[in-house]
Amino acid sequence: MRIMKILVTGSKGMIGSHLVKGLLEAGYEVVGLDRICNQSCDGRYFHYVVDLADKDTLQFIMEKYKPDRVIHLAALAHAADGKKITWEDYKHLNVDCAKNIFEVAGDIPVLFISTVDVFGFTKGTVNVNTPMKPVSNYGRSKMMAEQEVRKKRYFDIFRFSPVYTDTVKRDIQKRYYLKYPNIAYQIGKGTEYEILNVNVAVQAMVDWCSEKPKNTVRIIKDTKRMWTPDYIKAEKAKGRAKIVLRVPTWMMNCGYAVLRKITGENKYTYLLNKAVHPLRSE
Repeated sequence: MRIMKILVTGSKGMIGSHLVKGLLEAGYEVVGLDRICNQSCDGRYFHYVVDLADKDTLQFIMEKYKPDRVIHLAALAHAADGKKITWEDYKHLNVDCAKNIFEVAGDIPVLFISTVDVFGFTKGTVNVNTPMKPVSNYGRSKMMAEQEVRKKRYFDIFRFSPVYTDTVKRDIQKRYYLKYPNIAYQIGKGTEYEILNVNVAVQAMVDWCSEKPKNTVRIIKDTKRMWTPDYIKAEKAKGRAKIVLRVPTWMMNCGYAVLRKITGENKYTYLLNKAVHPLRSE
């Protein structure tokens, strides 16, 4: 029986490295593309250090390995080492390079990993049919890439909630830390947020490889929401979160309403919106 081959972009990233391991454990061959190489490759894992802007090299790799599926994870999400990320930076990697992957893949089914940030300011519960109104450059670039992948014959889109591992919690720490690791905050009695464990994310992607592409969108999240008091308690037990600022819910709501009235919808009020009105999805 022929072993299916999966091409993964961003294979050395936090999610990508876990995905490669999960695919290999599931019996697949994996072709990983990234800008770095920091682990050895075995007989079922082939790694290329490649710039996704280099379309000719991408075409060469695609023709050489002829993958059965493509999972596009590579993306620019956060500033590194305090460096400022411009809109041009986001567009280059998250849109233009994504388009290169989609085009060289031809009719090979592609799973595009997007984000719930494409929703932007929302009211009530969202679903995959809720109009996209991204505020951040990251969310905007992911929306544009979604529009590109929809042009393909076979595709699926997974919109991930904030992803965390047992050791990397940067994306979810924003929900309860003002300044890590010492100053935490809690709104009212606590807040629930939709998040995504990397193992749940990996299982969803591995499962996709054995399914027929549906040309659909899915929101991927944990079955249980995070409850901020539980996380703060766990941090305190480890000697962190030495100071916990407790903000009354009414005060947070009033501050948010006034700021949004004065400044409108922007990246700052969007961050506050996430705290005051956490995303709820079907």
